[in-house]
Amino acid sequence: MTSKMKAELYCLHCNKDTPHVVTYVGKILKSIRCEECGSEIEINREKLLENYAAEFIERIITKPYRMTKELEKDITKFLLSLPIRIITKPYRIVKEVEEILKKD
Repeated sequence: MTSKMKAELYCLHCNKDTPHVVTYVGKILKSIRCEECGSEIEINREKLLENYAAEFIERIITKPYRMTKELEKDITKFLLSLPIRIITKPYRIVKEVEEILKKD
């Protein structure tokens, strides 16, 4: 899942603090773009894939623990959401990988 946020950062091209758009793929930083001059710093795709793979493995390893916590918190909500989550999870993973692999 790609998310964008705005931040006030120091731009090396403008030599001052300017608004920037920071883009993440999941929890991984993908790029930072200055809204004033348009200069952009983008993370190398190979490094992005490397970081995503490490994060993905961590998510897989911690999934049983996270599901157990959800189950303990509200069993009804968990059981009702489970069929939909099982069906949509592969689609969501494909979308995440597409976001990383796509060339802007």
